[in-house]
Amino acid sequence: MTPPPIPLTDEETRLVAEEAELLGRALQEPQRTRMRQLVEHARAGEVPPELVELLEGLAVMVLQTGRARTVYRAEGERIWTDLLLRTPRGQALQAQLEEVNRALRALRGLVVESVRVEMRTLGHFLLTLRADGVGLSLAVRADGVQVESVSAEGSPPPRRGVCVWLTGLPGSGKTTIAHHVAERLRAEGRPVEVLDGDVVRQHFSRGLGFSREDRMENIRRVAYVAELLVRHGVVVLVALISPYREGREEARRRIRDFLEVYVRCPLEVLIARDPKGLYARALRGEVANVTGIDDPYEPPEAPDLVLDTDQEPPEESVRKVLELLGERGYRVGVRT
Repeated sequence: MTPPPIPLTDEETRLVAEEAELLGRALQEPQRTRMRQLVEHARAGEVPPELVELLEGLAVMVLQTGRARTVYRAEGERIWTDLLLRTPRGQALQAQLEEVNRALRALRGLVVESVRVEMRTLGHFLLTLRADGVGLSLAVRADGVQVESVSAEGSPPPRRGVCVWLTGLPGSGKTTIAHHVAERLRAEGRPVEVLDGDVVRQHFSRGLGFSREDRMENIRRVAYVAELLVRHGVVVLVALISPYREGREEARRRIRDFLEVYVRCPLEVLIARDPKGLYARALRGEVANVTGIDDPYEPPEAPDLVLDTDQEPPEESVRKVLELLGERGYRVGVRT
């Protein structure tokens, strides 16, 4: 399959055409002809697949020599960088950086023992970090950063606990997702507990109603138990409507390792599904204080993850939660 051409903005069109024309004057044939072709296509607003490699080389040259900043100032440097990142070479660099970030996130929470930088040759450096017996080596060159090796010595460091707080309207899928994630984590040997809203109310929140004050107290009790479990290395999956931002923020302040996951689903879809008949009874006036009907739900403003359960199957939501745990360093040594 032939890759699509790369469209250029007006600013990119001007910069690429200027630099390609300037460089073309210094080249011999057949490179000069190809550079002229790049100039023509750039002025037309897009670069065809057969000239993308030439564009990549031009962008790298302009950025590495400093021309992007000295000639076009900081804005020009940003434009050239954005353009490079839309090319295959730039996307490969982005993938390298993400691999490096995943490796670095695996060191979160560990005690750094040493950091050392060595020069292998001019423009090629080796950065080595060691934390709690885990070693990470990064090769740093002018054309990017790569993970060279990851090693572990002695006993593996203790795994950190974390609270994954799933919030959303009734029936959005919080409990289903929590139990599926728990099953996957137990298969990896992780200690896991699920704190489900319905179950919690049958035990240590028995007697609480559904007023704002009682809902806030319910959140405090759940957060207290979750914090104790997290402190002992347990992955806690809280499936709780927790409708008020104030309550969720209070839980986040209490629990050091806390990830908020918004399980989002439109109210009209939930009313149509309604497996427990809760919404139908609320709309008939048979029950009161039902979140989304006669009690407000305040969506998270900056959740760590959003799951749109009206658009994706539970398996996809579970995959995203597990991926989030890996990205944040809570699944060290597990391939996702």
